[in-house]
Amino acid sequence: MPYSIEVHFDDITNATIQNMWEKISENKIPCRAFEKKFTPHLTLVYGEISGPKKVNWEFLEGQKRFEINFENLAIFEDRGVLFLSPGKSKLLTKLHSLHDANAGFSSMNKFYRTAQWDPHCSLASRLTPQQVHRCASLFDDFKLPFTATCVSSNLVKYPDPVILSTLEYKAE
Repeated sequence: MPYSIEVHFDDITNATIQNMWEKISENKIPCRAFEKKFTPHLTLVYGEISGPKKVNWEFLEGQKRFEINFENLAIFEDRGVLFLSPGKSKLLTKLHSLHDANAGFSSMNKFYRTAQWDPHCSLASRLTPQQVHRCASLFDDFKLPFTATCVSSNLVKYPDPVILSTLEYKAE
């Protein structure tokens, strides 16, 4: 059973991304995030937990909310993923490194380790090249960049997402 630690966003960002997922689904393109009612997020850690299914959030003590900019739509061609790509800011990179070092997972997906991590908010995945192109074209008029506020870290169990624990970041 896979688990992830995710950064979740403010309500306005959530609504924007959920509307994008809905548009994809309405256009008959598979959108697992919409179908399974995911919460919009950036995955920081993904893997397995062999012991207790919890995270000791002490390493995030004092973590404040912060903003990121989603700068463009991008594609992981080898995986058929269309995603929103945020700028890799110092705050986001530091947050990822803290999670990578302190998550306590028994095994972790290599793409989410610090050396290979490419932050992304998936819009659709497991698409054919034709579906990726069609999906991307739905957002030709979408205004980028846009700012999102990161508000919490969350331990989530998959394949059907269940939030097991949350650490809310401090408001400024």
